Amino acid sequence: MTTPMDTSDGALFAGRYRIIRRLGQGGMARVFLAQDESLHREVAIKVLADRHSDDPHFIERFQREARAAARLNHPNIVQVYDQSQGGMSFIVQEYVEGETLKDLIRRESPLDPRRAITIALQILAALRVAHQQGVIHRDVKPQNILMQPDGKVKVADFGIASAGGDTEMTEAGSIVGTAQYLAPEQARGLTVGPPADLYSVGIVLYEMLSGRVPFEGDTAVNVAMRHVQEAPEPLTDRNPLVPAALESVVMRALAKDPRERYQSADEMGIELDRVRQGLPISDETAVIGAATLAMTQAMRPPAAAAPAETMVAPPLPPRESAPRGGNPNRKRLWILLIVIGVLLLAIAVGAFAFTRGGSDGGGSTSATTSTSSALVEIPNVVGRTQAEATTVLKDLGFDVLITQQASADVPEGQVIQMRPNAGGRVPTGTTIELQVSSGPNVVAVPSVQGAALGDATAQLEALGLLVTTVEDSSDSVAEGNVITQAPSAGVEVKPGSTVTLTVSSGKLASTVPNITKMDINNAQNALIAAGLVLGGQSEANDAAPAGQVISQDPAAGTSLPAGSSVSVVISKGPATIAVPSVINQSRGNAEAALSSAGFTPNAVEQATADPAQDGIVIAQNPAGGSQRAQGSSVTITVGRYTGSTTS
Repeated sequence: MTTPMDTSDGALFAGRYRIIRRLGQGGMARVFLAQDESLHREVAIKVLADRHSDDPHFIERFQREARAAARLNHPNIVQVYDQSQGGMSFIVQEYVEGETLKDLIRRESPLDPRRAITIALQILAALRVAHQQGVIHRDVKPQNILMQPDGKVKVADFGIASAGGDTEMTEAGSIVGTAQYLAPEQARGLTVGPPADLYSVGIVLYEMLSGRVPFEGDTAVNVAMRHVQEAPEPLTDRNPLVPAALESVVMRALAKDPRERYQSADEMGIELDRVRQGLPISDETAVIGAATLAMTQAMRPPAAAAPAETMVAPPLPPRESAPRGGNPNRKRLWILLIVIGVLLLAIAVGAFAFTRGGSDGGGSTSATTSTSSALVEIPNVVGRTQAEATTVLKDLGFDVLITQQASADVPEGQVIQMRPNAGGRVPTGTTIELQVSSGPNVVAVPSVQGAALGDATAQLEALGLLVTTVEDSSDSVAEGNVITQAPSAGVEVKPGSTVTLTVSSGKLASTVPNITKMDINNAQNALIAAGLVLGGQSEANDAAPAGQVISQDPAAGTSLPAGSSVSVVISKGPATIAVPSVINQSRGNAEAALSSAGFTPNAVEQATADPAQDGIVIAQNPAGGSQRAQGSSVTITVGRYTGSTTS
C-alpha cells in the first residue's frame, strides 16, 4: 500500500516542496500551492487522490502522461517540472495565478467575438505544439484553461483527462474526457486524433459566445449521445451579435465527421485570424459550416420553421462529372451543397404540407382543390441578373437559393441555369436554386506546404494569387519553409485572392541555464523547466562533493532548439593517493617528497636531547602509506636539539 506523504500547510513534501495551502480538489487529484526550496519559486503540486493511490492502472496512467506533458514547452502550456518516481503519485507544475475560463464565462458571457477569438487562438497555439509531439489532450474544456490577469491563456492537464464526477466519462472502455466537450468519435470510444481536440475547441468557442454548451442532459451518457446524433442549435439563434463567418468556423469545428473538421490547429487558427481581420473565410469552411446549419434546420419541427431568406452559398463546382483523378475537395464541396439543397427543399415541402394539411377543415375533395390551387408555374429567369431573378421568384412565393459558378461565357451576376427547370408547376414556398455566374478564371490553389517560401510565393503569384505570410516555430519544418496554407490545396478561388502562408522560423529556442554546482537531480529539473533535456553524463574526480555537476556542455546562456540535450560531468569527489613515509629524513628532503607527491607539508618542531635527531623528522600525521585526498595537509614533527640538561 502506498504510504501517504504529509500535505498539511507548512509540511516539507517529497523533501523539497514546502506546502503553502490547498488550491482545490477534483475527481482524480488534489492540488496544493507550494514553495520549491531548491529553485525558490512557487509551484502547484497535483497529488493523485487517495481513492486511486493503490490502483496500478491510475498510477501508471498518471505517471506516463506526466512524462508526456513534461515534453511540451510553450508559453500557452502549463509547464510540468517534476513527478514522483515511486511511492505517492504526484506531479509538480507551474503555478498560474488567475482564474479558469469557466469562471470568466460564468461571470461575463457572452464574450465579445474578438475577445473569444483571441482566447481560442492561444488555446490552438498550445494544441499545435502538443499535436506535433503526438500528445492529444482529450479533455479540452474551460475548466482546464487558465486565464492570467494580463490576458495570457495557459492550457493545463495535457493528456490527463479526469475520470470521475457526475459530468465525466470514465475509462472503463476507452472513453475519456468531459461529456459536454466530447467529440462524437470520442463519445463512441474510437481512436481520437487532433480533430477531436479541435471539436472541443469549437464547443469552448460556442460556450464563450453564447454562455452555454450546445448539448446538455441529465447524465454524461445522454450528453455524449447527443454529440453523436444531434446537430447544435445555430450559434446566432443564441447570440445574434456573432458574425456569420465566425459561426461558420465554429460549425465546421463541430462537424460530426472528423474528416470534415479542421485537420490541424494551425488550419483552424488561420481561419479564426482571418475572421478577426475581417477577411473572407475559406470556401470549404463556408460550405461545411452551412451543411451543419442545414442539418440543424432539417431537425426542427415544421411548425417552428420560419420563411426562408435568400441564401448565398460559396462557389459550386460544375454539375458535369469531374475527370478521373479530379480534385477531392471539389467533389466534397459539390456533394455537400447538394445535401444542403435537398435538406432545404425537404424543409420547404414539409412546411408547406404541414400548413396546408392543418388549414383545410373539409374532406378529401376540398383538400385536393386547395393543393392544386397553390401550384405555381416556374418562370424562366435564365439570363437575368441575380437581383431581377430573385425579385421575380419571390413575388410568386418561391424561396431562392443562390449558388455561384465560374463561367467565361456568361457575364458575372447573370443566372446560368435554374433548378427545378422553368415550366414546371410546384407549390409556393418551394426553393428554386439559381446558379449565378461568378465570372471567368477561377484557379485551384496549389499545394505549397513544405516548400521554401520563395518557391511557394513564385508558384502562387504565377496563378495571379496574392501572398501574405505569418511566422511560427516548428520542430518538424525547416526554417523558411511553409508549415500550412489557407485556403488549403485544391480550393478554387478567383485570381487576386489572398493565400496566407505560415512559415517556419525554426525550432522554438531555449536558453541553457547554469547547472554547475547543482546536484544531478536539481540540474535535470532546471533543464526541464527551460525546455531542455539531460544528455550524456560522465564522472571525474574533483574537490567538489560527489554527485555535484562540475561542468556542462553547452555552456550557460547558449541558445538551443527546444528539446535539445545538455551533457554534464559529475564529481566523484577528490582522488586519493598514498602518503609517502618521511620519518628519519631531513626536514628539507621530507617537505620536498610530500610536495612532489601532491601533499601540503606542515612542519612543527619538538625539542630533543639527541643531537642525531636535530633537523630530522621524528613523526608524521597521517602515517606513511595511508590514503588521503591529493592536496591535503601532512604534518611532520622535526627534532630540534637543545643540548643536555643537568640538575
